[in-house]
Amino acid sequence: MNPPASSNARNAPSTGADSAVNDVARVRVESAADTQVILSVPNTNYRLHLAPGAPLSAFPSEPGRRAKGVISGKALRMHRAVAGGSFIEPIEGHPRIVQGSVLAVDLDRNRVLIHAAVPMWLAAADGQLASDFQTGDMVNFYAESGMRFTPR
Repeated sequence: MNPPASSNARNAPSTGADSAVNDVARVRVESAADTQVILSVPNTNYRLHLAPGAPLSAFPSEPGRRAKGVISGKALRMHRAVAGGSFIEPIEGHPRIVQGSVLAVDLDRNRVLIHAAVPMWLAAADGQLASDFQTGDMVNFYAESGMRFTPR
């Protein structure tokens, strides 16, 4: 995965949400309810159980329909990874362990955009700074319960 074109250098963090960075997840909505949406990620076996970030009327009513949106949550603690690829664990359910590459750093909101099967914004853990990470870093973390999907 290449760093965003707007980065001045491979390792330069961006300051704020960068409009050149694509943070949109393209998924299929398998079901949507008041407390949970189930998303499948095309060309993978992932079925992510997330909280809805918008009223149910914003989601497709027919199962299996394509949707675009933003996935966001909070990392319990992020660490740099030196080996392995991108993944979300478990394959089906609420994301608990995630590893992916940093696409952007939003210093204003103290969060990072990572790509692990789909792009997702993760707020840094309490006491941790998003500025500790740079575009291109591979990170892993436990995700706090309650990751959300907000349709666009």
